[in-house]
Amino acid sequence: MCTDTSTIVSRHTTSEGVVVWSRCACGRLRMLLVPYGIDGTALAAGGHGTRRPRRGRAT
Repeated sequence: MCTDTSTIVSRHTTSEGVVVWSRCACGRLRMLLVPYGIDGTALAAGGHGTRRPRRGRAT
C-alpha cells in the first residue's frame, strides 16, 4: 500500500506552465502540469488517481 508521501524528481517551466514529475513511495511516477494564470486547472497523469485498464479476461 502506498502513502501520500512523494518525492519531486523534476520540475521545469514550459510555455504552458510548470511541469512537475514526482515519485510515490511505492515507485509510481506522476506528472502534474500547473498552467499559468489564476483560473487554470492542473492536469495530472499517472500516480494513484488515474484509472488503469483491467487485465485478463472478463468474468
